[in-house]
Amino acid sequence: MATTSCDVAVVGAGLGGCFLALLLSRRGRRVVVIEQGPSVPSAGADFLKPPGLRVLARHGLADLAGRHGLRRDTIRYYHDGDLIQECRFPDGGYLIRPYRDLVELIYASCAMEGVEFWFDASVAGIATDGDQVEELTLTDGRRLRPGVVVGADGARSAVREALGVEQVMTPYERLIMRAATVPLTASVAQLNRLYFSSEGWLAYLYPLNRDEARVFVGLPPEDDRAIFEDGIPVLLDQLKKFVTDSPDAFDMLQPAHWQRIKVSSLRVGAYHRGNAALLGSAAFACHPMTGMGMSYTLHDAEILADAIGDAAGDPVLLDRLLHARYEPRRDAHRQLIDYGDALAATFRDRAAYLAAFRADLHIFGESEVPVLQPA
Repeated sequence: MATTSCDVAVVGAGLGGCFLALLLSRRGRRVVVIEQGPSVPSAGADFLKPPGLRVLARHGLADLAGRHGLRRDTIRYYHDGDLIQECRFPDGGYLIRPYRDLVELIYASCAMEGVEFWFDASVAGIATDGDQVEELTLTDGRRLRPGVVVGADGARSAVREALGVEQVMTPYERLIMRAATVPLTASVAQLNRLYFSSEGWLAYLYPLNRDEARVFVGLPPEDDRAIFEDGIPVLLDQLKKFVTDSPDAFDMLQPAHWQRIKVSSLRVGAYHRGNAALLGSAAFACHPMTGMGMSYTLHDAEILADAIGDAAGDPVLLDRLLHARYEPRRDAHRQLIDYGDALAATFRDRAAYLAAFRADLHIFGESEVPVLQPA
């Protein structure tokens, strides 16, 4: 088959990959996005907090993203049924929008900018010359020669493996996560509520749109085996012990289909080598309790697009810019990963969790003066 050339190849059509492709195409770069699935991915978080919304606003997408989303400004936290704190978000709060909807919105913007998408396309091989990626070979035989490669292809990144970048993946083995989409009830529509128990359980209930809600349940692995073997009634009995202000949701959980969610942290030894870089969960992953993963990825894509655009095809300058602008993001990611670890380790204990909770990271994504409403 013939070999195709492009300025930038992005492996992975998730939120980070699509947004990066959009920004680069607006700067006149020819971008090809390679996605192993038949369409954009559907699995991901449903939250954009203020840092991510600010990124979208800088590129004219905030109003479009929020048009069919839900704006919220408060999350209440409970422990063993008692309200322990209320976290309020200033300046319009945060946005709830299903992950796939948000990615499809950016994908549609990419299509208008001329970004080329190759779906049902997996990377079979990556040819390198020193630190430079020379060519990608796909499983269907197609070949792509890019000036720059970005691996936005998840925790098992083929690009990261080809670069030889070390990774440390740490599963949260003491907390099994389950998720279900259920009909929306009045209490869930009213407010986002996150419940913890001293027995090592958690439950997060929030509206997904005007008709549906998302429910996350976290529980110890030994309880997961017992609960989901015995069935939903046993699950409801356990939830009723500590979920106090959402009683109308229990009936909706009875017929729910519960999907198991794998949750791990991920740290890597470098974010780029030569003309290749990593983005999103190919570069880092933190516990979802932080709620900042998508916002960080959008900001990372923005930084990466500026570095690639300013390098203007010069591989030496690109390496310098990525080192100077993009590699320092590892410090912010490390702080967020450590914060997620602290939340996951302390939520059983009310006082320990409140001591670990950082409103600056939770709301702003960085160290700022927190805005908290006491319970």
